[in-house]
Amino acid sequence: MADNLKITQSQDESTTEFGREHNEKLQALSRSMVAGLYMLVRSVKMYDPENTVFQKPLHQLQDIINQIIGKEGRLELVGVKDSFYLNSMLVKVDLNSIENQRYLLTEMRAKDVGGFTLTKPVTVPELKNFVWIFSKEQSATTEEDGLAGRKLLNMRVAKFSKLKEKLDKDMNDPGDLKVDRKKYAMTIYARSVFFLGKYLESVRAGKPINASKALRLVQDFVDISYEQRTHFLGMTTMRREDDYLVYHQVNVSLMCIVFGAELGLTKPQLRDLGYIALFHDAGMTTLPEELATKRGALTPEERVAVQRAPLISVRNILMEKGFSRSTLLRVVTTFEHKTDFGTAVRDSRGNIQMIIPKTNLGVYAKIIAICDAYDALTSKRPYRDAYGPEVALMLMWTEMRNKFDPELLEVFMRVMAIQPIKVLSKRQQSLSVSGL
Repeated sequence: MADNLKITQSQDESTTEFGREHNEKLQALSRSMVAGLYMLVRSVKMYDPENTVFQKPLHQLQDIINQIIGKEGRLELVGVKDSFYLNSMLVKVDLNSIENQRYLLTEMRAKDVGGFTLTKPVTVPELKNFVWIFSKEQSATTEEDGLAGRKLLNMRVAKFSKLKEKLDKDMNDPGDLKVDRKKYAMTIYARSVFFLGKYLESVRAGKPINASKALRLVQDFVDISYEQRTHFLGMTTMRREDDYLVYHQVNVSLMCIVFGAELGLTKPQLRDLGYIALFHDAGMTTLPEELATKRGALTPEERVAVQRAPLISVRNILMEKGFSRSTLLRVVTTFEHKTDFGTAVRDSRGNIQMIIPKTNLGVYAKIIAICDAYDALTSKRPYRDAYGPEVALMLMWTEMRNKFDPELLEVFMRVMAIQPIKVLSKRQQSLSVSGL
């Protein structure tokens, strides 16, 4: 029987610690543990835990858990929102495993189990007693020390109701939580800038590195900004003029995630959107410096070179191994985001009266187009100073209005806390834009 397992209410469970340093070895073990728990909880809905089908997965899970305890000295797994945290570290699951994680969280919360803690090596009988909690025949309430007749001694299982109460309290009185989130967000931002700098160097060398390594960075942005959307827009003001393209693409990616969340996109969709946005202008890095910073109008040859940049971005995507539906979406969106939404119909004074849509662009492309233009306008360039946020949005709402989906642009202006009707009406004098 169980010698080391025990379920108790968690008085000291940490649900608000963010920003623990990334540890790839621990991440791999964490993902394997979550996957093992998912398989066991799903199987116990169909089979008795005493069935031999459980022997192998139970031993595998035992080995994983004991490796973590041996490495860390303890194991604390907590479900917070749609994610798991292991010893205060966010467990970063693959995109294909997100639904499995949601299923596991749902089943745990249905039994009022929010997580568990272990300080000693676990045994197979202990794990089997834990799995019994989720059996389809089991209707009894899980007590602090487990089920009647299947008591646990050393495994502390946190009640979900208690964790939720504590988390709700923390959200109402954030305190240090905001500081920790902001610090972690800054760390991920810096890592993204560093990675993208290396990626653009490889593009200029003609040998692009694997872009998929950035997926986890994007997922981090999604996770930390999902509940505090506009709080993280402040990071997009961080930029260095000499590294414009690097900061620009990271800023656009983060802005797209915040904007997409406001539009109601799911976390997987936000990850796809942010990932595409992070490399949306990668082809521009192949342009000569004098062309990228040129003042005044471009020659026909120079304009052709600039127009070729999105094709280079597409080529880089196609050079990656494999071709999936996700790859196709990246290719189409990267190309489409440079396409104007529609044709402007102007009155005798040159003001735009209406927009005639040109084609049916994808929503990701329309979101990236708006964020791309806004960040470009509010960035200082060698040939002009940065426009202020209000002026940038005025320009987008007037002279550049045909480039964007007007309904999405209105939402974007609300996200930026500026109402279009207060910026510039259709009848007012239009503004001109240069150097975008």
